[in-house]
Amino acid sequence: MKKLAIPLLLGLAAAAALPAHAAAPAAGTQASAAFKFDRKAYSIAHKKFVLPNGLTLLVHTDHSVPVVGVNMWYHVGSRNEKRGKTGFAHLFEHFFFNGSENYPHGFREAMDDLGANNRNGTTNTDRTNFFEDVPVSALERTLFLESDRMGFLGNYISQAMLERERGVVQNEKRQGENQPYGRVWQEISAKMYPYSHPYSWSPIGSMEDLQAASLDDIKEWYRTYYGPNNAVISLAGDITPERAYELVNKYFGAIPPGPALPRTEKWIPQLDRNIRDEMEDQVPQVRVYRAWHVGSWKDADTQHLNLLAGVLSGSKSARLTKRLVYDKGIATSVNASVNDGELGGTFNLVATVKPGVDPLEVEREMERVLAELMEKGPTQAELQRVKTSELAGFSRSLERLGGFGGRSDVLAESMTYGGKPDAYLDRLELYATGTPADVKAAANRWLRASHYTMTVRPAPKLAATKSTLDRKVLPGLGDAPDVKFPVLQRAQLKNGLKVVLLERHSAPIFNASLAIDAGAASDSAAKAGIASLALDLLDKGTKQRDAFALSDALENLGARLYTGNGQDMSYVRLQGTSANLAPSLALMAEAALSPSFPQDQFTLSKSRRLAGIGQEKAQPNSLALRLVPALLYGAGHAYGKPASGFEGSVQSLTRDDLAAWHATWFKPGSATIVVAGDTSMDKLLPALEASFGKWQPGTAPAKGMATVAPTRGKRLILVDKPDAPQSTIVAAHVSQAYGQPEDLAMEPVMANFGGIATSRLNRNLRLDKHWSYGTQARLNDVRGQRPFYIIAPVQTDKTVEAMREVQKELRGVAGERPLVGLEYESIMRNMTARLPGRFGTLDALESAALSTVNFGLADDYWSKYAANVRALTPQQLGAASGKFIKPDEAVWMVIGDLRKIEAGVRSLGWGEVTVVDADGKPLR
Repeated sequence: MKKLAIPLLLGLAAAAALPAHAAAPAAGTQASAAFKFDRKAYSIAHKKFVLPNGLTLLVHTDHSVPVVGVNMWYHVGSRNEKRGKTGFAHLFEHFFFNGSENYPHGFREAMDDLGANNRNGTTNTDRTNFFEDVPVSALERTLFLESDRMGFLGNYISQAMLERERGVVQNEKRQGENQPYGRVWQEISAKMYPYSHPYSWSPIGSMEDLQAASLDDIKEWYRTYYGPNNAVISLAGDITPERAYELVNKYFGAIPPGPALPRTEKWIPQLDRNIRDEMEDQVPQVRVYRAWHVGSWKDADTQHLNLLAGVLSGSKSARLTKRLVYDKGIATSVNASVNDGELGGTFNLVATVKPGVDPLEVEREMERVLAELMEKGPTQAELQRVKTSELAGFSRSLERLGGFGGRSDVLAESMTYGGKPDAYLDRLELYATGTPADVKAAANRWLRASHYTMTVRPAPKLAATKSTLDRKVLPGLGDAPDVKFPVLQRAQLKNGLKVVLLERHSAPIFNASLAIDAGAASDSAAKAGIASLALDLLDKGTKQRDAFALSDALENLGARLYTGNGQDMSYVRLQGTSANLAPSLALMAEAALSPSFPQDQFTLSKSRRLAGIGQEKAQPNSLALRLVPALLYGAGHAYGKPASGFEGSVQSLTRDDLAAWHATWFKPGSATIVVAGDTSMDKLLPALEASFGKWQPGTAPAKGMATVAPTRGKRLILVDKPDAPQSTIVAAHVSQAYGQPEDLAMEPVMANFGGIATSRLNRNLRLDKHWSYGTQARLNDVRGQRPFYIIAPVQTDKTVEAMREVQKELRGVAGERPLVGLEYESIMRNMTARLPGRFGTLDALESAALSTVNFGLADDYWSKYAANVRALTPQQLGAASGKFIKPDEAVWMVIGDLRKIEAGVRSLGWGEVTVVDADGKPLR
């Protein structure tokens, strides 16, 4: 059958030689009756056994020579990996040659010692295989060695082996990329497949992923995928089925099976448009690649496309070859191929352009040839030529017992991909009986879709110019440019609705936000979560339209509606075009003022909310943010509840509760509409009066915003998360309310402490010690007393040490380590250099104006903001830190595996220790 000229992904350890037989039909597919196919002529007699541990044994007997071809297929490849942990399958192919627990010597050396031929191991997207042809006298030892690396490799893998093989793989990758056109298929695969699709990365994997892989990661991969129930062993040669079973059972039978594995059946993406790429490489000629997504290994159409590929290339008279190479003389070589992966495949055309020829001319000629073939189909004579040639090649490959394309390999591949040892016969029959009509239909089904084109050009010879620049001298920085903020214009409708406008006419669009003085702080303890659930339902139907009609009406105006909830405010937000300002605002008002809270949508949103609360409890960071409010404020305080609510409070809510909440809090006297963008007050006010003017006057009630005492420190709260790979450390206390003279100075303090990638906390725990992926510290922007908190997820075995480091940093920012000198200069450069781009979008202007409304800022606050930030001194930053951050008032929380961390945390002696559940209820 046809061999692929190019593998789908980067070839590994001779993988480019792997025969990729034309795609097979799904089970039960009937071949065309137009041609006869003698299955017996291509049949490989075999016997199949399945051991009690799940290992499949295939045996083909041929006493011609005293040799047995051993072919071991594991159904694991790079398709089983995930982003962030790639390259494991290929790395394990390397490990399998390093010896095992009971044979701590090299497998290659063992094969040399017993006279094996035709041996190797390879990994591709879908499988890993190992093969060797051995004399009968060495078969038993070979099976012992194969079984030992199946069942007894894990304990033999060491850190030294991991480091060594990582280096080998890196050099293998460099070697592959150092070949002409060596990086092309990595680029094509990354562009053609979705980011999460396992064919989007190469089997060789990411060097960063391999570098980050731990010994535990590697051993877990081995335990998962290399068990007997995920493998096929195929023996072909001078061996009887009975003797084969006896030996295989002797050496493999006691190996325990691995876990049951989920397996995606098929995943064929679709490109929504044609994609074009260009790249330069150290290549001698321009080369054009074009690829389409097609069916998988089991799909009948893929087999017919393989016939199409043979008609296009592979012989001098093939259509593409003849037209481009011989008739037109515009290409030096062409190739058409099908890569039939287990999840899906690609149909590939590759043309190497003759020097001096425009590659677009080659593309156009390729397209003409393909279009002619798709229009009229191939001739019967063409198909007969292709079939005869390829079937003869397949027959010749069957001369071999083992290796690529040999009898043991064909049986193992069929069993692994097709679920039966003779699946290859179904593939051959479809290939041999395919008609011109079959091929034409398959081509039109798949190759009229969008495609990917890559043009690879020789890299130009480049050289740097001479320079007298002294690179020891760092260029200076100029003064940060001034920040311009639009004038904040104010107005008020007759019903008391306040209006704020920020004009910007750079694009014909606008943003509008209706800010209601409600938010999560309006929830009562009994009905926690009601505000956010009500906002979720505002765009799910009104008294005039259902959710779908409302969505359609908005789309017809080019508008989008969003709802959301903050701690102090509830928001209905609109994005629209200035040409449709009035009708868009009318739809916004309809959603905001006359929601219907339909029962079906309410039931759906409520069930999703309950599921979401469960998800919050399962995530350590979000669980911490659920528990901290009650610790700091008490359950009865406006800020003392999670915005999403509790299971019990949400479960008790009815749609009538939501309607009552809406009627209570949505009052124009307690609301402001903020508009930013391409309009003016003259245009805006009439549109607002028409849409919001009928809103009946009134104001919302006051919220329970009692002042709370300073947080009582010297307390440790522990939450058990069994088997958690990390501990989440939290330190929190109540700080000053918004409106302090030092508010502005706290912005650079908090950014430098825990708000940017190079903050003190992140530098300590991630960049320096590598104990954490990332940390954060926040001083929440709320109207009342603000919560200060730190969240630091760290590896479990560093929990206690990390707590000491967090406490050290906390005391440092509070005064023991003032923010001065180079550190002060760096954070102030960061703050001021970012200012010119801060208000570049309407979203940013709208957000600034909403802050003005919520916190009662002066109308010129943002106009003067940049100058005020630049004027901050180290002394002001130090005074703010000491006022807002109180280490002795912090209450500490740790979420993690208490079996591993509780004793160490208690040994710190930081105060009273309480163990609570995910709802904050004390357990002990």
